[in-house]
Amino acid sequence: MERLSLNEVSSIIKELKETNQYEKYQDMILDDFENHQVVYTLDSDEIIALAYKNKTIPFKMLEFYNWHEMNVLIAEELD
Repeated sequence: MERLSLNEVSSIIKELKETNQYEKYQDMILDDFENHQVVYTLDSDEIIALAYKNKTIPFKMLEFYNWHEMNVLIAEELD
């Protein structure tokens, strides 16, 4: 999956907000963090835009997981 330009991200986010789908994707990202402790390497708008453009959901975008940060969170939880 290739990164999007700032203009592409902005236009996709604008479209999602106009169609009331933006909150659905935001909820997915919050759910990913709360239930699975998934941390992404990109900001939430860029993850949402990439997921929408590629017709997938954030949780399936493994290449954008911040594995180091997730391991730190898991280690903290185990202590």
